Amino acid sequence: MITVLILVIIGLCTLAGYYRGIIYSAVSIGLTLLSFFLALLMIPVIATPVRESRELYGSLLYYAEGFEYVSETSVEMIHDPAAAIEPETLKEVIDNANMPLPLGRAISKNIRTLAYEKRGITTLGDYFNQTIVDVMVNLLSLLFLFVCFRVFFGFVLRMIDYGRRGLPVLKRFDPLFSCGIGFLHGVILLYVFFLCAPVLLTAVPKLGRILVSSPLGGFFYRMNPFLWMIPTT
Repeated sequence: MITVLILVIIGLCTLAGYYRGIIYSAVSIGLTLLSFFLALLMIPVIATPVRESRELYGSLLYYAEGFEYVSETSVEMIHDPAAAIEPETLKEVIDNANMPLPLGRAISKNIRTLAYEKRGITTLGDYFNQTIVDVMVNLLSLLFLFVCFRVFFGFVLRMIDYGRRGLPVLKRFDPLFSCGIGFLHGVILLYVFFLCAPVLLTAVPKLGRILVSSPLGGFFYRMNPFLWMIPTT
């Protein structure tokens, strides 16, 4: 089912590229990338107020249950100082936890740099819990901002296209290249969409597993370059 939906999305984007032409399609894909990177830069606009809300942020920390990932290796290690954990031991704990991407890398980075030391967070369990919440908040903030930017830029592009009665068409190369750009646009949109996979795998594991269980779903989740750009704190 997920594979079919992915193929439909890519097919529709390819057709949209064909009908809209190479210039419109190229501008559209550029605006999608611009929307993503603007959203990435502006994550703190949404994430910071969430972290400053004691009630909301405290609830997220309470329900994150990051300690359970550590207990997969040893319950006693939950209260061990993160700074004293050997790299080999930390790798074993992260491997045993089998966490959604990119949480393992984020936790490893935060412990290696002692990212939460100034906040008074020192134990391994707290580092797991805090990192999970921060990454999830950053991901949701990014997705929300991306949608806002992309809708706005899409509206502007359509207004310009409508005002000019259609952007220019390069007839000689248009069909082939516009379809290719439309296909690429569909792939990029799917990469952005699959940024929600870690959130679902953490909050609603059954739904998240359905999303990434198919070959194509697993590809857009595990081979997603955008996932590695998410801030870890």
